[in-house]
Amino acid sequence: MKISGLAAYRVVLDKWGVETRYTHALKISIPLETTVLRIDTDEGLVGWGETMTPPSYYLPTSPQTARAGLHLIAPVLLGADPRNHRARMEEIGFAMRGPKPTKSVIDMALWDLVGKARGLPLVDLWGGRVVEDMPVLCLVSTGTPDKQLAEIADFRAQGYKLFQIKIGDRSPSEEIARIRTCQGDMREGERCWFDANRAWTIDQAMRIMPLCRDIAPLFEQPCESYDECLTVARHTGMGLMLDEAIEDQPSFIRAARDGIINVAVLKMGSTGGISQHRHLTELGLRLGIPMRIEDFYGTGLTLAAVAHLAQGLTEAACFGLYDYHLPEAPVVKNPFRVVDGRVNVPNDCGPGLGVDVDLDVLGDPIMEWRA
Repeated sequence: MKISGLAAYRVVLDKWGVETRYTHALKISIPLETTVLRIDTDEGLVGWGETMTPPSYYLPTSPQTARAGLHLIAPVLLGADPRNHRARMEEIGFAMRGPKPTKSVIDMALWDLVGKARGLPLVDLWGGRVVEDMPVLCLVSTGTPDKQLAEIADFRAQGYKLFQIKIGDRSPSEEIARIRTCQGDMREGERCWFDANRAWTIDQAMRIMPLCRDIAPLFEQPCESYDECLTVARHTGMGLMLDEAIEDQPSFIRAARDGIINVAVLKMGSTGGISQHRHLTELGLRLGIPMRIEDFYGTGLTLAAVAHLAQGLTEAACFGLYDYHLPEAPVVKNPFRVVDGRVNVPNDCGPGLGVDVDLDVLGDPIMEWRA
């Protein structure tokens, strides 16, 4: 089997409706867009991948950079056997040190092809299912305590039990009020945490976090850099959920050795793809650190990828997944269903990712390469 062609598609995703501290940056009109990659073979099998590159106000990346990397890598892939996944990714690594989103989208498409060539869903190809399903988290927008309580109630009525509550845009006294209010609203079996999206200085974090310590809240990436988060954690004695600070094995191990990480957030665009995620999830299992398996955002392709990976973890190791499928952008015809705040890989899942892409939704490719 040989790779006979590649095609890249651009899909603009509507704003997801969650207010965060980055909301004001939307005034510069940077659309949220995902890059979908199709890899064709001479035997008729097709592999699909996706990377949702964060906008420049979130990380120093762009979708244009990810797609430019495909121009460099396409000649390496054309004519090669996609079933030899590791060799292909090693060749890509030698040819290009970055960007990681480019490697991530290729990695996903190649795994989809490997699963299809072997006739197995990825979760079974990687060793099988450990749990029946996984919890899905929901995002609660910034706002007053009453507004956030109302959002939590709406999500609770849909069966969700994990609440990522956005903060980081108010005064310390207002932050403390909504942290205590939302934490106090949690019921049996529910969990919330507070995502400042790197908004706080060390001083702000030190003014807020100790005054909430008695209710044992979990804070996600309160400060911009790892060293700032380390300082805050050591002074407050409070462990953190680390997101942007975790991008590879050394950063994961460092956080564990420093004793400041309670939960790790693993984004495929930051780590370099599913293969790196598989390695890091094994590391998390051995370190006893639960993980969120995800990317910045995406469609039903990304939902399928993270579900296959997460269903091979123990229940305690999977902290939660996002539901990436947007009805407004139905790139996938048969997305994995979220029921009562949980998702799984269907028992009748097809090989590879197990989802079918709607070419009418994708439209025409913006770039193509042929052998």
